[in-house]
Amino acid sequence: MALLTAGLRAATPADDPFLRHLFLDSRRAEFTGLPESQLDPLLAMQYRAHAADRRARHPRAETFVITSADEPVGSVTVDRDGGRMHLVDIAVLSAHRGRGIASEVLGELVRTTEHATLTVWRLNTGARRLYERFGFQVVSEQFGYLLMATEVDG
Repeated sequence: MALLTAGLRAATPADDPFLRHLFLDSRRAEFTGLPESQLDPLLAMQYRAHAADRRARHPRAETFVITSADEPVGSVTVDRDGGRMHLVDIAVLSAHRGRGIASEVLGELVRTTEHATLTVWRLNTGARRLYERFGFQVVSEQFGYLLMATEVDG
């Protein structure tokens, strides 16, 4: 992918500590008020479950580390099949949000794909607005999650 300010490289096993930190950073706010002694084990358990679920649902998926000034600031996981792409996950560290990093990565993914899909929690309005800016439309809803796609068959 040709990105302007953010870099992108394939994740390696050496990136596992960063990817775990990114997951914890993105979920910590959901548990405001929970004591650290309970929060850390809970988030560690959720990270393991999230990673196992992602491997089971998307065995071909590839994870890339998003960099800024050669420092890891986020990740994106995609499952490609020919000209189709499912965005499994995209996350940016809280300290780097609001700088257009996710927009740049998402824009490049959509630009280089014929058809893109993703699933997002219905109440995650910030993410939904981002995806809608890049042409994603709601296709269906199940259990509080929305399936969105860049092409909707009518």
